[in-house]
Amino acid sequence: MSFAPPKNRSNPLRIRTGIRAIEDWWFDTTRSVETSGHLPPPERSQVVGEISDSLTYSPVRAANARAALRELPLDDYSNFTFLDIGSGKGRVLFVAAEYPFRKVVGVEFATHIHEHAVANIHRYNHWGQKCANIESINANAAEFEFPNENLVIYLANPFGPEVMGRMLANLDRSIERNPRHVIVLLLWPERSYQVSQMSRLEAYKQTRRHHIYQTADPILRA
Repeated sequence: MSFAPPKNRSNPLRIRTGIRAIEDWWFDTTRSVETSGHLPPPERSQVVGEISDSLTYSPVRAANARAALRELPLDDYSNFTFLDIGSGKGRVLFVAAEYPFRKVVGVEFATHIHEHAVANIHRYNHWGQKCANIESINANAAEFEFPNENLVIYLANPFGPEVMGRMLANLDRSIERNPRHVIVLLLWPERSYQVSQMSRLEAYKQTRRHHIYQTADPILRA
């Protein structure tokens, strides 16, 4: 004898998906932006540089980004520029703008997604905003020149190991030329092993959801 499952039995995956959809809607609605939805990898004609190992655009949960930002090893956000590499439509830019960073910058190589971010930046409006200087740059992360200032570099698996390696090599040269306090924050840190190989960075904190690294020289962090 077999029994059919009760019709009112909840589906955990469906519930989680529904909660996430509500969170995304609430974030966008309360900030007058549109950052939700998944986008496939762009066509060759839609990018700056080569497509290489870029991944599908999928915005992170704002709550996960906030939890990671709260654990950064810094006392004064205003001494740092926040960089989101692979910033998509800009969701994490708006999360970061609700902390008093000196500047918040997104780097996105897909031109049409970058244009979404620019439109969102113009529309963004939220009572909790603490950083007014928000920008999206249409650029190839593998060739991006890092600004010569204290940095928080945020990555949420925007590309594979090839582009990651080239970007980190550029970062290493930048720190060598201009020593300063640099923090690398990886959300869902699939490429953490590549950052851990950098001699100028050391692990600060590692959790299931995020890994944080910073420049190894304590004098730079004083």
